[in-house]
Amino acid sequence: MAEPNGRDTGAGARRNGEDRENAASADIIDDALRLVDALQRKLIVAGVRKGVSAATSPPPRTGDVWEEAIRAEQPQPEEPPLDRFVGVVRTAAPEIAGHLGRAGAALFGALGETWRIVEGEFERQRREGEARGEGAGAEDRPRPEVGPGGRD
Repeated sequence: MAEPNGRDTGAGARRNGEDRENAASADIIDDALRLVDALQRKLIVAGVRKGVSAATSPPPRTGDVWEEAIRAEQPQPEEPPLDRFVGVVRTAAPEIAGHLGRAGAALFGALGETWRIVEGEFERQRREGEARGEGAGAEDRPRPEVGPGGRD
């Protein structure tokens, strides 16, 4: 039955909804088929480039479980000391470098803080000396006597 505004609310509307769903699912199926087709083309091209046998043959056989178990039980040759040392350095070097970097940064910060404290103390002593009237230069200050005769 049609409404006054011209919309169909009966079986025709249901068919339109079903048609839309069928069209949407058909679009999804078409997209999936296109993707599969594109993938097949790429695989074929890769097979031609690498050789058909490389694309179609199974990977080379590495041996069965029994062979691997026997190989694992065989005594392995001892690794040379230099190779072991290089392995230790290779695994520990990044950690050590990180520790040294952090230690260097801490040392640099401590030295900077110490210098700031020393500089502040020198500045405070200079200001106190000027406030007491000791602002005279080094030439005006009497030299302390040194040595047995009072002169150097």
